[in-house]
Amino acid sequence: RIARPNHREATNKKNMNQQLRYIVDTLNQPPYNKRLNLVTFDSQNTFSLLQLLNDVLAEISPDHKIDLREESPDQTTIRMLSLLRILQYKPKGDLGDGVNAFRQGLIQGNKATIYPLLHWLLEKTAELKKRAYLAPFLMKIDIPPEFLQDDTVVEVHTIHEQLMEQFKELHKTVEQQRSSKFSVAEVRRDIKSMEEEKEQLTKRIEKLKSKSSNVPRQSQLLDACRKLRKERDRQEELVEQRTAQKNQKLHAQQKVQQLEAQLAELVSSSEGLTAEKLSVQLEEENHLKHILTRETLPKKLEARKKECADLEQVLSEPLLSQASLDALQEQIDEANAEISRLMEKRMPGMDPLLDKLAIFRQQASIIAHKKEMAAEEYKVALDELSAAQADLGLRQKQLSETEGGEVLRDEEFKKYVAKLRISNNTYKQKKAELSALKAEYGVLARTEEILKSRDENLQDLLVVLEEKKGVHGYRDTQESLEHVSTVKSGLDEQKENVLKEMSGAIERLNATIAEKKASLAPMLKELRPLRQQHQELLATHTQKKLAYDTMLAGLESKRSTLEQEVRMYWEEIIGEHGKYHYLQSMLKLTELHTQRLATEMKCYTSSDPAEKRKALRDQLTRKIQEQENHGKELKAMQKEIKETHADSMKQVKMWKDLRRLFEIKKECFVQVEQHNIQSTAITQQNSGEDRLVLS
Repeated sequence: RIARPNHREATNKKNMNQQLRYIVDTLNQPPYNKRLNLVTFDSQNTFSLLQLLNDVLAEISPDHKIDLREESPDQTTIRMLSLLRILQYKPKGDLGDGVNAFRQGLIQGNKATIYPLLHWLLEKTAELKKRAYLAPFLMKIDIPPEFLQDDTVVEVHTIHEQLMEQFKELHKTVEQQRSSKFSVAEVRRDIKSMEEEKEQLTKRIEKLKSKSSNVPRQSQLLDACRKLRKERDRQEELVEQRTAQKNQKLHAQQKVQQLEAQLAELVSSSEGLTAEKLSVQLEEENHLKHILTRETLPKKLEARKKECADLEQVLSEPLLSQASLDALQEQIDEANAEISRLMEKRMPGMDPLLDKLAIFRQQASIIAHKKEMAAEEYKVALDELSAAQADLGLRQKQLSETEGGEVLRDEEFKKYVAKLRISNNTYKQKKAELSALKAEYGVLARTEEILKSRDENLQDLLVVLEEKKGVHGYRDTQESLEHVSTVKSGLDEQKENVLKEMSGAIERLNATIAEKKASLAPMLKELRPLRQQHQELLATHTQKKLAYDTMLAGLESKRSTLEQEVRMYWEEIIGEHGKYHYLQSMLKLTELHTQRLATEMKCYTSSDPAEKRKALRDQLTRKIQEQENHGKELKAMQKEIKETHADSMKQVKMWKDLRRLFEIKKECFVQVEQHNIQSTAITQQNSGEDRLVLS
């Protein structure tokens, strides 16, 4: 057995190599221009990988253009995760369970986490740029339910949602305008040219008006010109309608001729046609189509599927080494030896005298082969017929679209008639041959029925003879043995065909492998010194990288110490800056208080009464006095209202009762009036005697 690697692991490794190649190629192109290769990219440390990832995110969203040395790892992780959430990135399932594993891999700079993320970002940069641009405008704000009780908050939230919908519509319109081939510069150019034409036309109209102002009977001439223009337009429309009607008439005549020709052809073909003949034709067509759909087409489809499966299997298998190829060659040699051994073993038993069913098998195979050939010819004829019908329809359509079409001349028509006669003679010959074949088929079918009936009688006789001789069941046993031998021969033929196909496929594979070996030999020779050089460079690179990592660790520690000192100094500067602004504000307030005190002192020390009234103390005193007087007035009004409240309420109640009394009187008066009217009507209806009816 040949030991082969796991197919899934090989596929994952192949996908990882393709991702790395795509990432490196994209990062080497603008706008990144990193000048990387697979070795340098794969040897990046954690910080460099995160910086590369941040550069790609900054290309998608410019807000993330930050140097990671100026930011803490926690802030970097939160910022990247928030952007990836907006971009709707979904980590692969093999990275762990949930977002925590992805976050941990992102913090640690895990290659299995960052490489798929970089591949996804670089592959969908244009789409992600658009999504990052739209995110600040379309992100919904989560408002707690307790804040939604406030009407102001609800109103602002509703306005925000309406603005979001407006933004969606405007952005959709802008995208449609951008996608359409509609140039603003062309529109402006057209508008400018139209304005120039408008100015020219306006000038010409003014000139014509100035020239025609002195013409006598100007209005009558203008009416006549207008009517003349309308009549000319109408004449042109009538001419166009006449031409269109002529074309329609011509097309209708051509269609009538075509329909008459089809009718004549149908009539000629239906001469002597009965329902039995029509049913026979339909049965033949149905039988042929049944053969095509049940036997020919499934075989072709199965062969195609098998070929595709073989190709997929060849593509899915990894590259084989020389040892694997030698083992396969040994297996092929063993299979060929087994085939030849079985063929030699089978040859002595194939005696034509002993094999009674050989003739029938040969006839059955010949008939099956003829049947397949006839089905193939019928399918080809059907394809040619459909193609000819499609070509005929296309040409008829083109002829109908042209004006008048193309009419055959005398000589061409004679040639066409002669061709039709030859085709008709050929058809009659084929029809006669078909009739003969049908007759022969009927004779053979009848012969088959007679033989079957005789076979039944002979079989009964053989059963009786077997019982007399004491060998009951001999014929059935012989038939079963013959059937088994027939099935075995069929299986042997199938096995032989399969082995031939396998040997052919193996020979083709050997030839292909030999060609690939020949083409790869010079490349392998060139690769051997390069491998040795690569190993030497890899050892040098490992030493240099170790020294670089040591130096980088020392520099990182110094840098962190310096950053901490700078941060402390910066915080002190910010604190002192805040104190400075606070003291400046207090100084300004003190100056304002000093100015106000100086103004008050000036007002107090002034001898002018008007100036004294401007003092703040006097102003406040006057306002206090006014408010006290207003309060006294309000208290007096309150006292008066309290004293007269009971009497006022009684008076209001009396007025309400009086109003209710008048309403009741009004209702009673209306009822009395209605009653009087009804009584008068009843008295008038009683003719002959005067009666008064009270209800």
